[in-house]
Amino acid sequence: MNPKEKKYIVVKNYILKCIEEGIYKPEEKIPTEDEIMKTLGFSRSPVRHGVMQLEQENYIYKIHGSGSFVKQTAANDPVNIYALLYPNAKGIEKDFIFGMRQAVNDSSFKDLHLIFRKPGKNTSELIKILQSLDTSKKGGIIVVPLTEPKRSVNRLLAANFRKLDKGNFHVVQLDRFVPEYEGSCVMSDHYSGAYLMVQYLINKGHKRIAVVSEHPENSSIKQRLQGVKACLNDHRLHLPETYQFQYAIDEISSHGTAIVNKLLKEDVTAVFCFESEIALGIYKVFNEKKITVPLDISLCSFDDHSFTGIYEGFITAVVQPLEDLGYFSVDLILRELEKPSHKPLKMILEPAIVERQSVAQI
Repeated sequence: MNPKEKKYIVVKNYILKCIEEGIYKPEEKIPTEDEIMKTLGFSRSPVRHGVMQLEQENYIYKIHGSGSFVKQTAANDPVNIYALLYPNAKGIEKDFIFGMRQAVNDSSFKDLHLIFRKPGKNTSELIKILQSLDTSKKGGIIVVPLTEPKRSVNRLLAANFRKLDKGNFHVVQLDRFVPEYEGSCVMSDHYSGAYLMVQYLINKGHKRIAVVSEHPENSSIKQRLQGVKACLNDHRLHLPETYQFQYAIDEISSHGTAIVNKLLKEDVTAVFCFESEIALGIYKVFNEKKITVPLDISLCSFDDHSFTGIYEGFITAVVQPLEDLGYFSVDLILRELEKPSHKPLKMILEPAIVERQSVAQI
């Protein structure tokens, strides 16, 4: 026994091991508290605490006057997994969902339900939706968090995550995370992806590189910006304020001309857009102004899920393993249900650069 391990944890793990090895089978009675005390040499308090933990986590159930019994295997219990992705439909969702459904198909759980819910338009609406979900069954929530500049709102969101993430219900953050919440997450290495793209541009001879991004409070956007600055710094370059543009995706159509005019005025040679929707909007403005990509200016993107038709296969992009991200977000919840670790599980997947025709050598 680990001398630092609490005795009730030893009791719990001992009974769990017996269940996993088939010594105590489903619907069979486990030993009494007195029998466990005698076997392990513990007092009644840690034995009772360990048994109560197993009951709370639905491994066993009690019948008054008869004792404690092993529940049917977790694979036969109903499981609800809610997915709250983006407030507005995005091309990225379909790949997430494909991966999630593949994880459901691969699972040994017999009664597993994947339920999609819209997360609302802001953090406050997301919190209300979280509070309305039925968490009485085993399962969890996969959520793309909506964060705001106000830390107090984000702390409230984190508090709701903590309230939900216990026992047989778990929270997994997808694509980004709430800094105030130390919980499980599945995401791409946004820092590394952005670093690699800037390295690629520098290798192509570009030194005056501008970035166009969405909201800075988004953790993935922050990490991408950190990756850009780190790579430039490693090459003794920097990112001036005049090379940084921050607009919501739906603002690009109205501000695109102003952005492009500033890029030309600053003599920028390459533009790195942090969302494919933004890259597509900027590309359209370049076309309208008769600016040729990549002869006049190079263009690249983080993600490529918005490129369809004539743009497909043209814009160089950092491509995330979206289906894998969706798959492992479900897998983390099922893994916790099968064998609880009671620790946050973090999975960071590597994106890749897909080289196309939109970046020139200079």
